[in-house]
Amino acid sequence: MKKIAVITGGTSGLGRELKRLYENDGYTVCNLSRSCDDESADEYACDVTDEAQVNAAVEKIAKKYGRIDALINNAGAGLLGATELVDTAAVRRVFDVSYYGALHVTRACLPHMMRGGRIAFICSIAAFIPVPFRSVYSSAKAAELMLGEALRLELKGAGICVTCICPGEIRTNFSANRICDAGRTARYGDRPAAALKHIEEKTPKRMSVEKAAKKIYKKCTKGKKAVYVIGGKYRFFRFMQKRLPGTMFLSLTDKFS
Repeated sequence: MKKIAVITGGTSGLGRELKRLYENDGYTVCNLSRSCDDESADEYACDVTDEAQVNAAVEKIAKKYGRIDALINNAGAGLLGATELVDTAAVRRVFDVSYYGALHVTRACLPHMMRGGRIAFICSIAAFIPVPFRSVYSSAKAAELMLGEALRLELKGAGICVTCICPGEIRTNFSANRICDAGRTARYGDRPAAALKHIEEKTPKRMSVEKAAKKIYKKCTKGKKAVYVIGGKYRFFRFMQKRLPGTMFLSLTDKFS
């Protein structure tokens, strides 16, 4: 009997590659995304920020298959700009997708998950490491990480394994699709624009989506730890964060961000 996996944001980038890996491993994968339009192919049109849409989509999956074996909370949204100036609606959008979206989908799926089930939160190294002009994204991912870690404790007795995956930068369209406010201002000068340029220049050097997905998939399906950091450079930063004084570590991240 095939296992049933639910993934959010599986139509592009990392989500699409993870969907492919699950399917290659024999899973039936149900994709929740705003751009989905074919429920017969297990593509469910759903905005994860809308709890009613999430509940309706998951109920259709549960009615069709009777259970859910794996959930991959992959959907996310980015934002770059000075915290003082970014639009409040954009801030809410980032939290609605990254945090509330994961919360809505997890709450909807859990009643249909049994012992042996697995839940993965695709967070980010930004959940640990603050970066200037990306404070909102880091905050949303930190909230998602805490949600996953607390759920791991809550679900331990139920035999449902929860794992948080924190990759570094991956070569996808995520950065290009983030909400961006990098205009010059008197207080911040060209620093937001320089941060954006730095991100764009690093894009070709990032880990490929195929390589990242293979590493993440292994942790999602077989990982035993609560949290995994993906990428050697980012594991080093996490290692140093635990050992350096806070102010010194912030100076280090500011230098390399």
